[in-house]
Amino acid sequence: MGVDDLHPEVVHAVRAYLRAADRLLPGRVVACAIAGSIALGAYRPGRSDVDLLVVLGGGAVRRRDMRMLRRLHRSQLPRLAGRVARGHGISAACNASFVHASELAHPVTTIRPIASHTGEQFAMGEAFDVNPVVWRELLDGGVVVRGAPIATWGLDAEPDRLVEWNRANLEGYWASVRDAVARRTRPMTAAWLAWCVLGPARLDATIVTGRILTKEQAGVLALARFDEAAGIVDVALAHVRDLPLPASPPRAEWRARAVALMSATIASAGRPDGRDAARA
Repeated sequence: MGVDDLHPEVVHAVRAYLRAADRLLPGRVVACAIAGSIALGAYRPGRSDVDLLVVLGGGAVRRRDMRMLRRLHRSQLPRLAGRVARGHGISAACNASFVHASELAHPVTTIRPIASHTGEQFAMGEAFDVNPVVWRELLDGGVVVRGAPIATWGLDAEPDRLVEWNRANLEGYWASVRDAVARRTRPMTAAWLAWCVLGPARLDATIVTGRILTKEQAGVLALARFDEAAGIVDVALAHVRDLPLPASPPRAEWRARAVALMSATIASAGRPDGRDAARA
């Protein structure tokens, strides 16, 4: 897939983002590629974000460069506010992880990210998407929007660490999310439910299959692996597919069912028979 094959809203968003980057950091952006749902062939207009890996060249990143990266992040906000005002929702938002060209070929878990931004959040020296899963997405289906083909970048996704990384993410980050969800009392939205249910399912699916699956594919696999997935995954998939939500289970049961499935997925941690692991 090339840039010309992307949805027009993605092309517009990425080109606008790179124009802003070149204005604020002239000559520094030497390469850029898209991972996430686009790399997986699962982009949904009006719903999906655009996940970028941005490679900076030149000398070391200085304080002024970091200020420019913050301004680059803020430069998106008026466009996104305009989309919301026109009823398009917050989609085609460019989330970005910045790495230096000098570290691009290092094993991914040893790379020191420059910065990142997701939604309204900006972080210095951190980038969650610099990890074995995203590197695998880039190698398998990443779309280059600037620079040479990804095959020439020398990316080291550390395939031997893929299972370990996913299992640690399940048992660390997602366990804390599960606990936070269980403590809350506000009704769950369909979007929040889908994130809570399908996020862990994707990690479990990667451990089991060795492949990076879409949310939809992971949801289907979860239905086969976990008794707790019945009904609640159907709600999550309906949201992802932009279909009417099923009447059962009722919204009042969403939280308890989501927590039960998250717990089963975390307990399984990708072991072949999820049902037995969850009951152990």
